[in-house]
Amino acid sequence: MTASDRNPVGGPGAEVDVCVTGGGSTALLAALLCARAGRSVLLVAPEAEFEPAGAGISPLVAPPTLGLLAGEGVEEELLGAGQRILGADDHGRDGLLSRWRYYDLPGIARPYGLTVPTGTLVQALLARLRAEPSATVRTGRRVTALGQDEDGVLLTFADTTAGTTAGTTGDGAGGGAEERVRARYAVAADGRHSPLRDLSGITVRDTPFGRPGWLVAAPVVPRREPVLLVRHPAPQALFTVPTPGDSMAVVWCPDREQGEALGQADPEVFAGQIKTVDPELADWLGEVRDRTSPVFRIDFAMWQAASWRRGRVLLLGESAHGMHTLGGQGLNQSLHSAASLARAVDEALAHKDPTRVEAYERIRRPYVERLQELQWNTPALRSYEAEPPRRGAHQDFVEVMTTLQPELAEQLGAGAR
Repeated sequence: MTASDRNPVGGPGAEVDVCVTGGGSTALLAALLCARAGRSVLLVAPEAEFEPAGAGISPLVAPPTLGLLAGEGVEEELLGAGQRILGADDHGRDGLLSRWRYYDLPGIARPYGLTVPTGTLVQALLARLRAEPSATVRTGRRVTALGQDEDGVLLTFADTTAGTTAGTTGDGAGGGAEERVRARYAVAADGRHSPLRDLSGITVRDTPFGRPGWLVAAPVVPRREPVLLVRHPAPQALFTVPTPGDSMAVVWCPDREQGEALGQADPEVFAGQIKTVDPELADWLGEVRDRTSPVFRIDFAMWQAASWRRGRVLLLGESAHGMHTLGGQGLNQSLHSAASLARAVDEALAHKDPTRVEAYERIRRPYVERLQELQWNTPALRSYEAEPPRRGAHQDFVEVMTTLQPELAEQLGAGAR
């Protein structure tokens, strides 16, 4: 049994303040913040198990996001498992375009970003959620039906683990049994292809960027400073990101002809193509080829939900939006939105005023969509014919990578009651 079994939610007519669907860090943070505000919370994850610590990719967690996570008591845990990133260097065809370090920026609270495995963040938040007496965690269940009225939502969940041991709370459900839960608010944090979002009737516009990348994970090049390193002579672009465990992620966006040659994802072809852009890195990949990952293709896309709310169903994270990896804002903005959503829901419940939940979309959606527009209007992300860049790839994102959105900071600073 888990700590969340102390107040298990289940059975016909079960009621909670907030039901969150999804098993990633964004869903967990939203659930945790709601529970710590004193709300009864049910988190339902479709997978049978949560991502284990140390597993998954290692995205960049920016200083403002680290500040939010520090408030929930997980920062030290992340620092112990992560790789500090000091800043960024951007090189164009004719040399260095820009260089910045977090510690040189005025007012910075944490002079570093952090790459950390997604599983580590998931487990850190999950442990704290399970310790909350008003929270219950379920696994292996997917939402299959949704009904709404003025007072809340009625969700139906079905077991997704037929033939296996379902759930984490020992509630007796399983074997294909359906459960119904009534919640005052439901949060769809269940990913790009969100079942709860689709059941609510909210549509999504999905737009590919048109230029794929190829990813390799490898040991880090010795003696290189731990910074985001970009070389983009145009039309090619090469990104290297230090990751935990003395490793790095290498993302290569070749020209059209090179991309066709990489169709078979051959590591030697990959190393050969980047030779003219970063000879040292190409030679290093040759030396450590027995310790590198396979070559993976990445197809970048942007997607936008038509609305972030339908009645008392709220969209969060990738159920609401998707971004290009440039600037490393996907996870960061999702976690910021989780904080905004939790505050708005708490305000609405405290004042028995459902209009107060509108603050979430009003504050967050325009901000996120401006970042998406900034990425979309970066020619090199969409066109093989882009002119050589005159600015560093991360220059337009320095402010968002180092400061919290002012409107969000104001919302979080306001008292909930």
